Amino acid sequence: MAEGETSKRQVAHKVRIADILNNRYVKEDGWLPNYISVGDKKVSRANILGVIVSKDAQEGSQTPNFMLDDGTGRLSLRFFEQGDGLDVGDIVGVIGRPREFGAERYLVPEIIRKISNSKWIEVRKLELTIFQQSLKKEGSSPVPVVLDTEEETIEESNPLSQIADIIKQEDSGSGVSFEEISVKFSGTDPDEYVKRLLEQGDIFEVKPGRYKVLE
Repeated sequence: MAEGETSKRQVAHKVRIADILNNRYVKEDGWLPNYISVGDKKVSRANILGVIVSKDAQEGSQTPNFMLDDGTGRLSLRFFEQGDGLDVGDIVGVIGRPREFGAERYLVPEIIRKISNSKWIEVRKLELTIFQQSLKKEGSSPVPVVLDTEEETIEESNPLSQIADIIKQEDSGSGVSFEEISVKFSGTDPDEYVKRLLEQGDIFEVKPGRYKVLE
């Protein structure tokens, strides 16, 4: 893959949970990211605003799963690092990657923050509603709502995402060594985060001590 393709992060699209649940999940070959086909968009990264409505401690896991509700549906958030400070009733903004395992759709968060003002939920609903109405006025058939967004104010430092990005950027075809990851990583204990990414299934060990991103 060309250097520009490995270093470019996909746009996070503002979508509804219903759009994640009700549209086709596409598994790509090679380095291309898997995505949800929503209208004419390939949603490999989703930006969702909602309320945590349940918390489920998984056997053998130190981090529980959470259920997110945005008024159009419910979607499981599977955390491997960031879920400790969250609880039922929290309003959160999440940027993450949609995933499918068997018949289940879920989101692996990359970035998350609590929203203190519940009015932001109304703002998001209004954004999506206005966009849908504009399509109808133009005589188009109703399609799932998708709004593009940059990282906005949700962006925070995420060691898991940082390590995955390092592997993508430095991989010339044979994987990236742990030593290379350690040099580029700005945080501490990269070994722990590499293990978490392996458990999560986002990277794999192509041979001892060398890692690739699995997309």
